[in-house]
Amino acid sequence: MHDLLTEERKRFQVDRLILFSDAVFAIAITLLIIEIHPPSLEGLPLTNRSFSEKMAEMVPEFIGFFMSFALIGLYWSKHHAVFGYITDYSPKLIFLNLLLLAAIVLMPFSTQVYSAYVSEQYVHLLGPFLIYSLNIIFCGLTNFWIWVYITKPGNPVCKQVFPKRFVRNAKIRALILPFAFLISFLACWIFDAVWGRYLLMLIPLYFRLVKDKEGEKPRPQKKNNRK
Repeated sequence: MHDLLTEERKRFQVDRLILFSDAVFAIAITLLIIEIHPPSLEGLPLTNRSFSEKMAEMVPEFIGFFMSFALIGLYWSKHHAVFGYITDYSPKLIFLNLLLLAAIVLMPFSTQVYSAYVSEQYVHLLGPFLIYSLNIIFCGLTNFWIWVYITKPGNPVCKQVFPKRFVRNAKIRALILPFAFLISFLACWIFDAVWGRYLLMLIPLYFRLVKDKEGEKPRPQKKNNRK
C-alpha cells in the first residue's frame, strides 16, 4: 500500500510539471498574436486603399507570427513526447525543464524584434535575425539536454530502455533547428542577408532524413525477480 501511494505521489508531481509547462507554452503562443495590433488610419485618407496599404505593412508581423507559432507548437509536441517516457522527477529535470520554458517565453519578444526588421528596408540588418536565431538555438539546446538526461542509463526519472538508434535520432532531431538557424545566420553574415534566410526552408527535409527503424521503440526495464 505504501509503495502504491509513493507511485501515485510521483505521478502527481510529474503531472504538475507537465501541466505547468503546458500553461507556459499556451501563454507564450497566445502572446504572439496579442503583440500584433490592428492597423491605424490616423492621419490617412479613410479609404480601402489606405487600409490595404497598412495591412500590407503588417505582412512581416504575420510571417513572424506563423513562423513562431509553428516553432512553439513543434517544441510543445517534442515536450509532450519526451515527458511521455518520464515516470518520476528530479531537481535536474525541473531545472532543465525551466530552462526550456525560459527559452519559450522569450519567443514573443524575439519574434517582435525579428518581424519589425524583416521588411526590405531593414532586411540587411543582422542584429534582429541574430536575436531570433539565438532564441531558437536556446530552445533546441535545452530540448537536447533533456533528451540526453532522460536517455542516459541509470537516470532516476525514466524506467525505459532506449535503443541506441532511437537515442541517436532523438538527439539529432533536437539539434536540427539550432543547426539550421546557425547555418542560416552564418550564410546571412558571410554571403547575403536575404539569401541565407532561405536555407531555413530546408528544415522539413532535415527532419525527413532522420528516421527511426520500424518497430524500434523504447521498452520498459525488466524487473529483477528475487526470491
